[in-house]
Amino acid sequence: MGKISNDAELKASIRELELKTAQQEKALKDNLRSTAHSFRPTNLVKLGLSNVKKVAATRDIRSTAVNTFIGLAAGYLTRKLFIGKTSNIFKRTAGAAVQAAITKLVFRKLPVIQEKTIKLIAGLDHKNRKNHV
Repeated sequence: MGKISNDAELKASIRELELKTAQQEKALKDNLRSTAHSFRPTNLVKLGLSNVKKVAATRDIRSTAVNTFIGLAAGYLTRKLFIGKTSNIFKRTAGAAVQAAITKLVFRKLPVIQEKTIKLIAGLDHKNRKNHV
């Protein structure tokens, strides 16, 4: 916009600015509606699930999740077997420590355990085939 010299140019300039302001307000409101829609809990859950499905499809994450689950389950079962239900605070504390230690041990050693188990099963399968032939 250049220099305004008369009343008509001033009114035209004001109209242009009002139209521009109205367009910007409309765009801002549309953007706000779109953002509010994307932040609805159902949409956030859908987005999260689609991301989880993509991530879960990778082999490394799946195997890590399975190993973690097995480690946690082993720790929990160990605590239940050795400690059981008790109201003694010292036994409960010891149980939590045993659970943590077993979980950590199993999680670390699970690939070795899996490898040995596979070899054992393969060896047994090989012996069974020899006996049947």
